Formats: sequence, structure tokens, C-alpha cells
Amino acid sequence: MSVSGRSPKVHSIPIRRSLRGLLCLPGFVLLAGGPAFAGPQDPAAASATSHVAHSPLELTWPDVVRLAEAHPRLAAGQLEVEAARKGVDAAGAIPNPSIEAEVGKGRARTGDDSRTESGLALSIPFDWLAQRGSRVEAARAEVDVAVAESRSLRREVLFQLRTLFWSLAYEQAHVAVLETLESQTSSLAFTVKRRVETGEVRPVEGPLVEIELEKVRSELESARTLLRGRQAALGRWLGAPADRPPFAKADLGALPAVMGRDEALTRARASDPSLAKANARSRVLAADVRSERKAPIPTFSLRGFVADELDREAWGVGVSVGIPVWNWNSARIAQAEAKLTAGRRQAEASAVEVDATVIEAQAACNASVATATRFRDAIVPRSETAAFTMERTYQLGEVSLLPVIDARRTLLDSRRLFLNALVEAQVACTRLGALAGEELP
Repeated sequence: MSVSGRSPKVHSIPIRRSLRGLLCLPGFVLLAGGPAFAGPQDPAAASATSHVAHSPLELTWPDVVRLAEAHPRLAAGQLEVEAARKGVDAAGAIPNPSIEAEVGKGRARTGDDSRTESGLALSIPFDWLAQRGSRVEAARAEVDVAVAESRSLRREVLFQLRTLFWSLAYEQAHVAVLETLESQTSSLAFTVKRRVETGEVRPVEGPLVEIELEKVRSELESARTLLRGRQAALGRWLGAPADRPPFAKADLGALPAVMGRDEALTRARASDPSLAKANARSRVLAADVRSERKAPIPTFSLRGFVADELDREAWGVGVSVGIPVWNWNSARIAQAEAKLTAGRRQAEASAVEVDATVIEAQAACNASVATATRFRDAIVPRSETAAFTMERTYQLGEVSLLPVIDARRTLLDSRRLFLNALVEAQVACTRLGALAGEELP
């Protein structure tokens, strides 16, 4: 019997499926035809039974963000901002006056007169007036630095969590694919064994299918180990109970839209926290320069005193003035100006680095989405068609088991690469959105 006479009918069967079908796993059609092959079990029911047994903690991305708000790193960032704001109050605080008191025994130079003598002096400093404005400005710029660092820290933490979240979704889908393949391969092994016993196929096909079954089981065991590791890592980040492993509720196949390069660059330049931090740091250094330039201004303090001595009582006021005779603070001014110049250069370098990072991230997002789309629209459907055709041909007795196993392996590799492309697209485009200032969804 010729295979070519049946090919049009085989290829007319609709093979294309959405990713939801892939994740729920009705998509392995290798054993769909022929009464000699047992039908696959309902993978959704098997997956649900497994999850109920382990009491998973089902999480959407908003759930992850809500739990992450209590993360110590985010809390530390907020506390740094509060500390910087208190620094503004400290920079504008008025120094306290100082009081000097003295008491002693006085004796006249001639005669035997003696008595207790006392003195009291109050000194009010005014040397802070010249530098107060620049110091307050520097403290306010430090607040902006702390806010930018907090934003950068939040973006970093959420991106790490987003990567873990998508990785968990990938491992879940991978395990589900292998569970269905393991079930179908078991059915195939049973069928081949029965056909060997009846003499329909060569005896060597029995060990071949058993070897294939062991390979699938080994891959499934490894995938489950990786899944447990992903669950433990995400659970540790979120402080989830150890007996409730996280389960990601995410549509891995909903490919994100690719942001254009110009739009991404414009958004990043306007909102990137590293640029805001560099600019705020430059303002701090500029305020330091102004403070150092005002340092040579003569300082003064107002002093009032009262003295009760043996031979007199006195009171009065005085002024203390510091005169910059030997040191006009030129070295510190030059140092502050050099730091300001370096800070401005660093801000320019940060802008270049941000542009380069955004360009690379946009290219990675675009490439990964294109790869995932190609796998979804062309590679996986063709692999399914080839596997289904080989399966039907084997049922008709026109080929041996080896081409069937090869076709199944090709389909499995295509699905694995498809899942890899999907998770890479999600992570790459998430990174691009974060760099462009988008709040992670």
C-alpha cells in the first residue's frame, strides 16, 4: 500500500493550535488515530490532581507584586528615602547657642578681702548663615538621589521576580508536555509489546520503545526537579509557606507587542532612574562647590557676658569674627569643582549606557518575539503533521518503529524550543518595558 495516496488526507487535518492547547496538552496528536492505540489521558485533570495533592499557592503577577512589597530590599529603599528627607531638616537646622559659666574664689591683692567670684557668658553663632542655603540644596538633591536609587532597586527586584515568574510558568508547561508524552509513550509501549507477541512486528521493536519510554521518564524526572527548584526560589522571595509551592497563573503564549526603538529611547531618557540619580548627584556636587566658595566668608558670633568679681561687677556684649588670612579655601574649592566636572561626565556616560542598553533590549525583544511567532506558526505545526503522518504510516505497517520515534523526538524538540522562545520573549520584552519606564504589569 502506498503512503502517497493517503498524504493529502493526512495533511488536510487541522494541526495548528493555540498555546493554551499546548499548556493544557491536548496537542500531542501522535497517538490520536487507530483503535490499536490507547487514547491519552486528560492532561488537565492529571495536572489538577497533582496540584491539589501539593496544595499549590496559585499566583497571578499582581499577587506577586503585592507580596513583594514587603521584601526587605524594597523596605530598605524606602527607609533610605526617609533618612534623606530627614537630612534636609538637619541641614537647615539652626545651631544652638553656647553658655559658659565660671565660679571661683577671689582674693584682693592687698588686704585680707576675699569672696566668691562668678561669670556667665552666652554665645550665639551666625557662621552657618553663609552656607545654609547651599547645604539645604545639597540635602534636597540627596533626597532625589535616594528616590532614584529606590526606584532602581524596585525595578531590579520586580524584574528578578518577573523572570522567576515566567521561568516557573515555563517549567510548569514543560512538565505538562512531558507528562502527556510519558503517558502516550507508555500506551505505545504496551501496543508494540502486544504486536510483538502476535508477530505483527519484529521483536527488536519492543526494547526500542522501552528505551524511548525510559528516556522520556528521565526527562520528566529532571523537569519536575527543576520545577520544584523554581517553586522554592519564588516562594523564598515571597515568603510563601513551605508546604504550598507557588503555581504561576500566566498565559505564556500571549506574546507582547514590541516597542519601537525610538519610542523606547525617548521613554528611557525621560524616566530611567540611573539618569535621574546621575543628575541629582551632579546637583549635590554643584551645591558642595557653592558651599566651599562661601567658606572663606568671615564667620562671626555674638557674645554677651556678666561678671561678678571681687572689685567690680561687669556686663556687656562682644563679637567674635574669623578672618581668612592664611587660608582662603582654594584647595577645597578646586577639589569640589573637579568632583563636579567628574560627576557631569559620569552623567553623560550614564546617558550613553542607557541608550546602548535600551537598543540591545529592543533588539532582543524583537528577535525573541519573531522566533516564537515562527515556531508557533510554522515549525510546531509542521512537526505535528510529520509526527501524525509517521504514526498513521506505522499503523498501516509500512514503516518500522524507528522513524516514528524520530518524528516524536522532533516534535518534542520543537515544542521545547517553542517554550524556550516564549519565555525568552516574555523576559526580553519585560526588560525592555522596565528600561523604558513602564511599571511591570
